[in-house]
Amino acid sequence: MEIDMNLQNLRVFLKVAELEHITRASEELNLSQPAVTKTIQSLEHEIGLELVERQGRRIALTHAGRVLQNYARQIFALEREMEDALTALRDVEGGEVTLAANTTAGVYLLPPIVARFRARYPQVTLNISILNSHEIVEETLNWNLDFGLVEGPPSALPSGLKVEVFAYDELILVVGSAHRWSQLQEVKPADLGEGELLLREQGSGVREVIEKGLARHNVQVRPLLTLTDNEAIKQMVMSGVGAAIVSSLTVQRELAKGDLVHIAVDGLDMRPQLSLIIRVDKQLSRAAQAFCAFLRPALNHEPELQRVPDESK
Repeated sequence: MEIDMNLQNLRVFLKVAELEHITRASEELNLSQPAVTKTIQSLEHEIGLELVERQGRRIALTHAGRVLQNYARQIFALEREMEDALTALRDVEGGEVTLAANTTAGVYLLPPIVARFRARYPQVTLNISILNSHEIVEETLNWNLDFGLVEGPPSALPSGLKVEVFAYDELILVVGSAHRWSQLQEVKPADLGEGELLLREQGSGVREVIEKGLARHNVQVRPLLTLTDNEAIKQMVMSGVGAAIVSSLTVQRELAKGDLVHIAVDGLDMRPQLSLIIRVDKQLSRAAQAFCAFLRPALNHEPELQRVPDESK
């Protein structure tokens, strides 16, 4: 069966699919709710399959709807690539880059890189999201990102991604100045197992590295608290609420001021890898390629990061 599908109708469907709500989709698309409903019904009639089913005020995708959603994402990702390529032919200084980074990279590594990139390419539009590593992988695979920056073992990443490890972070144990461990030189891995650590949420690359690192010492982590923000973890620890294993990048100022104390952990050395991830079948625009080219030299400005050695030398 040959399907002559209208791209505008497909665009409306994708918005409905992403929001799982016809009213919200109509508001974002600046269309009436009946017009959106009619578009979905027209698509279903054209395809000969039901795409959505109502669940109260929300809608859910059928299996056919999920298949169409996946292809629609690819189609509009290619459309964006086409626009970027044509823009590059008119003006190599223009274009748009959409990326996401985990909290450590996004808050502590990217700002100076973005500043230097903007100075060189002021006409390029940057769209940057701060997500956890699991979300970045998902968004990259779903064609919503040009590329992502994640932390954790590349071996755990899906095969559909091209992975370039460009640096190693260092995770350290910190406590507040009034914590009972603050005068110790060192603790044992076993001390960190039961209700001592504040950890990031499941899906965080840093949490995965911590859990695997302690598992090698037969320590199963049971967190005192779980938080979704590095800054919240720092503030809790400085207030005397437990201990935390965090990126050394995130606590340099607090260590220098004495608000936090670095405690060694016997036999525990955790240096998670920072990786650039791209879909293997993704063609980067010139603007995205230029941003990627800024990443490796930018590490010269971050002394706390250990760079991947250049094996060609």
